[in-house]
Amino acid sequence: MQRLAISAVLLLSCLATGCVSNVAKMISEYHQVGDKEQGVTFYVGGAGPVGNVGSLDVPNGLHDAGYTGFIEIFPWQSLTHAGDQINLSRNRGKAAELAAAIRAYRRSHPKQPINIIALSAGTGVATWALEYLPEKIQVDHVVFLGCSISSNYDLTRALSRINRGLYVIYSDLDPILQKVVWYTGTVDRSSAEEGVAGIEGFHPPPREGPDTLRQYRKMHNVPYRIDFADTGYEGGHTDSTSRLFIAEYIGPVLLGDDRKLLSEPEEISRRVANSA
Repeated sequence: MQRLAISAVLLLSCLATGCVSNVAKMISEYHQVGDKEQGVTFYVGGAGPVGNVGSLDVPNGLHDAGYTGFIEIFPWQSLTHAGDQINLSRNRGKAAELAAAIRAYRRSHPKQPINIIALSAGTGVATWALEYLPEKIQVDHVVFLGCSISSNYDLTRALSRINRGLYVIYSDLDPILQKVVWYTGTVDRSSAEEGVAGIEGFHPPPREGPDTLRQYRKMHNVPYRIDFADTGYEGGHTDSTSRLFIAEYIGPVLLGDDRKLLSEPEEISRRVANSA
């Protein structure tokens, strides 16, 4: 009850002063107990004043999975969803801020793992932040949820800053990507008619550079599966941030085990039967 009361006070105070984009960050920082000495995971939420959906469930789900590192909520949103989706110059500026935060952590913690989880338009901010990093600074795992980037976006440079893997969870049931992004365009300012990664995953770029294929081996497109529904993720735009889905499927990835996320339902059932 005390935690809820303090959270409510923080929320009302922040709303009163107009700092809407920092509400979830303040509440999440109060609730979480992650240790920066054990690594850091940056959570980059979606667009708009409620774009930080998942700012409580993602940290809690990761901790449920046994992740002991710090979860840093990265606030980048403005007051409008559409503005955050289409304002490319501002979003790139926020990406530079995220890249600076990653560099600062790496300077103070040269060996601890760094991860990124991003939702919706936040995947654009995360992608450009990776591109802005010097090549010697690597992050470990990156997870994209409800990605509103063009499916043909060339990820070669971003992938070259990822040491382990990029996991793109996509769903053709996503109503926001199917209806809203269809009109606004993708966060990287392409037409949705050319494909949206959160609906169909990423495709290798048509013009492949000498390093493209090697980098794209780190990228895993993960289509929505019916077994995800048991954790509250039913293929929608933001329900992939549900605490149980994060705990069951995403947390293990950050801990170095992506087998459950990448397994087909038949393989999961076979493993359960074999262990019985």
